[in-house]
Amino acid sequence: MKKTNNKGFSLVELIIVIAIMAILIGVLAPQYIKYVERSRVSADKDMIDSLTKAAQTAITDDDYYDDIDSSNSIVINGTNVTVSGTGLTNAVTEFYGSVSNSHFKSKAFKNATITIGIDDSGTTLKVTVSDGSGTYDPSNYS
Repeated sequence: MKKTNNKGFSLVELIIVIAIMAILIGVLAPQYIKYVERSRVSADKDMIDSLTKAAQTAITDDDYYDDIDSSNSIVINGTNVTVSGTGLTNAVTEFYGSVSNSHFKSKAFKNATITIGIDDSGTTLKVTVSDGSGTYDPSNYS
């Protein structure tokens, strides 16, 4: 009588498992990539909305309003966020935090430059988008 020591997988079984894994990865990878991009767009929208709210708070709060004029702005682009003006800088630091590592992460905002500023009257917030998409609206920008 011959003893058989079948303690492992055969080559055919391993190839079948690898083929099944490759099929699953091929089907699931595009969905995962879409999910990641949607989360990046959401993070970008949240950053814009937070900075807009910080600027809105700055023009309505007496502690910051005296230091704000129409030359102050927040510029957000693909590589960084720049805040000019003492009043806006203080408001952004207090209500948003540090902007040193902030930038757009999604492909949807990759070429956009969004400027959040104060109009000449000093009482109204203006938001402009330079990628040709028109006025920024956090609820429907994609």
